[in-house]
Amino acid sequence: MKRPLVIVLLSIALLLVMAGISAVVYFSAREGGIGFDSNLASATAEETKTLKVDAKEQVTINVDDDAGDVSVIGADVEAVEVKVIKTGNAPTQSRAEEDLNNIRYEIRQDGNAITLLYKLEGMQTNHIDTVDFIVTVPADTTVGIETNFGTVDVANVNGSVDIASDFGDVTVKDVAGALTLENSGGEIEIQNLDAKSQDVSVDADFGRITLENVKGRDVSIRSNSGTLSLIEVRASGELFAKSDFGDTSFENGSASSLTVESSSGKVRIVNANIRGALAVTCDFGDIELNQTQAGAYDLDSNSGGIVIEGAKKKIEAHTDFGNITVSNAQEATLDLSSNSGTIRFEGSLGAGPHRIKSDFGEIALTLPADSKLNVDLKTDFGNIDSDLPITVVTTGSTGSDKSQITGTVNGGGAQLTVSTNSGNITINALEE
Repeated sequence: MKRPLVIVLLSIALLLVMAGISAVVYFSAREGGIGFDSNLASATAEETKTLKVDAKEQVTINVDDDAGDVSVIGADVEAVEVKVIKTGNAPTQSRAEEDLNNIRYEIRQDGNAITLLYKLEGMQTNHIDTVDFIVTVPADTTVGIETNFGTVDVANVNGSVDIASDFGDVTVKDVAGALTLENSGGEIEIQNLDAKSQDVSVDADFGRITLENVKGRDVSIRSNSGTLSLIEVRASGELFAKSDFGDTSFENGSASSLTVESSSGKVRIVNANIRGALAVTCDFGDIELNQTQAGAYDLDSNSGGIVIEGAKKKIEAHTDFGNITVSNAQEATLDLSSNSGTIRFEGSLGAGPHRIKSDFGEIALTLPADSKLNVDLKTDFGNIDSDLPITVVTTGSTGSDKSQITGTVNGGGAQLTVSTNSGNITINALEE
């Protein structure tokens, strides 16, 4: 086994262990294992506060909540309405009510800057008392939220949003402003966000991330363990997506450049418009591109197939173990290679030079009948057949176990070099 492959496998094993630990912590918190025993008694009380602000100026809301859900919703209001739900949890009802009476939180205000604060007192090992903040704000509000345990919900605000959450789902909808989001464990859903000339950054340790109808300058999405789903995401600058364990899909979006990295999971890109370079690196998983236009393609998989449909310009695709299929290509310049797998290409070729190589696998090309090429075709164990007439310069000169044809097609043109150690080479005429 190759040393790089061993290193990759060991790294993946380590990441799987880390992901498993994160999963245990996350689901324990979510299901009541960290301080939320389902057998505990609870006591709850609600309080409301109205905070006057200058609604003509931008409002700033900062929430720091050790335990509890946080919701910040923009509305057509001229004051900040804060609803607080306090919950005491304890082994007995009397103790829960005692805990409830001892819960303390703070509301600080300096003009249009408001801070909501709840810190756990002491070490609560077998139960955790919570404070939920439900805040209604004027639409023109910037939001900063930091939580340890609890869901986060932000919607309908015109301002930047900064969220740091340890364990809990996060939802951001209908926001006009930059987004910075860090989450240790929980599902993340972002819809209808327009950062305009600002950036969008989402970083999660464990959990699915979904972005739909998101616009910004640079967009960066990272997950240690979770699927990434990007639908109608448009970056005027760079778009970067990385998932260690989980599939990645990008549909109906655009960017100046696109980089996707995956340690283990399928990468699927559909109906995307990338003005510059598109680069995909996948250790274990297939890469699929469908009707995706880019200035250049650079696709690399250690173990997985590569499928490209409807591409143009320069296409580089390499896989150690897997097949490569390119169809409906237009004026493409090719650099395709597989250590073990078949390679199939269908479409028209551009300026060249073109290089196609497989160590173990057949190579089949379907080209327009009027293609003008200089060809160098070689197989160690296999046959060479071409529907396109080749004016031969040399053939079979290196021994009886090898077959090689060097020549021109339709008077010559771009250089096409095709080689395989074991497999047939076939050139078919493209039907019009």
